[in-house]
Amino acid sequence: MLLNSAATASGLSLVLLAIATSGVGCLGAGSPQDEIDAEQNVSAVCAGAPEWRSGQWYGEGTVVNYQGSAYIAEHGNPGYIPTVSTYFWEPYAACSDGPDPDPTPGPIGALPAKVVGGYYPNWTPSPVRIRDVNSNYNVIYLFAAKPVGGSPGTTGAVTWTPPGNGRGAATNLKADIQYARTTQGRKIILSVGGAGAGMSFPNRTKSQTFVDSVVGIYNDLGGFDGLDWNTFEADQAPDTAEMKWISLELKRRYPGFLITSPPAPWNNRDKTFCKEMVEAGAMDYAAPQYYDGPDLDQQSYIVNNVNEWVGLLGPTHVVVGFGIWDQPNYMSVDEAIPTWNQIESNHPTLRGAFDWQIHTDESLGWPFANRVGPLVK
Repeated sequence: MLLNSAATASGLSLVLLAIATSGVGCLGAGSPQDEIDAEQNVSAVCAGAPEWRSGQWYGEGTVVNYQGSAYIAEHGNPGYIPTVSTYFWEPYAACSDGPDPDPTPGPIGALPAKVVGGYYPNWTPSPVRIRDVNSNYNVIYLFAAKPVGGSPGTTGAVTWTPPGNGRGAATNLKADIQYARTTQGRKIILSVGGAGAGMSFPNRTKSQTFVDSVVGIYNDLGGFDGLDWNTFEADQAPDTAEMKWISLELKRRYPGFLITSPPAPWNNRDKTFCKEMVEAGAMDYAAPQYYDGPDLDQQSYIVNNVNEWVGLLGPTHVVVGFGIWDQPNYMSVDEAIPTWNQIESNHPTLRGAFDWQIHTDESLGWPFANRVGPLVK
């Protein structure tokens, strides 16, 4: 029999209160019987948690079982799939075996607990092979698939061009991507769009064509781990409803598939888009880009602006985009380090950081990977 959602949430609150007051896991706090009672209460909630059902309303705090694992509703929702909707559901660690969960954020789907990402543009004639990218990078964005027919896309299809083959990056691309995913434990994300490559999705036909073309690239490359929405450029407003559908459709096809986006930090339209996408479970994180624009490389601006994004999305759905380069409106690594330290001090569970771009980082001796990456992790 399915438990009433409100009753489950209420019961869970009492259990959590019992745990907090019993001192479970704290030496010298509470009696042994208190600890036993609290553990039995948690076990009862876990054992009595209903199987998740599509279309049923779940209140905040409800615990359900889904495919053999327990999940807790972070926000009320009308039956979103627990492994797809990372905004509404989180794994409920209290129902797992072993020690108490670590207070740092756990993985969201296939996402690392802390992201150290980098963009890997395909225009470089002799780029480093994917498998040889500095090991501190755990997320690599393939930049970028472009709309067929130019912006905003004629059919909805996108194409991906391999990088230059000066060091074998193109010849070994498929094998290196799979080696990076399976052996090195990295996540490979296909970035779509970029500067001058905005896309529109005015109808479901164009959206379906886009999905089909992404699936084609996925198959050609042997699989990858996510899609990076970089298709709303300049005056190209995002078609949010269709982009939600596309994102959730890709997540449905590929369990654990990630959806990300690098919005303009200041843009209210981008803020609204990302907030709606995260709330719908259609985006895992947004990564505002703090480079290549007036004052975007200033620590004071970045710290204050990240506060805004965290307020919109929550810290585990925000990644900070750095540009480490000896050019105007970009940071040096010595400027990036105190900036990150301040941001992380404000928001300890922030999801991570990325660098634009991997090829520049390599040419400079990997300052982002070797000096910022370990701080993030």
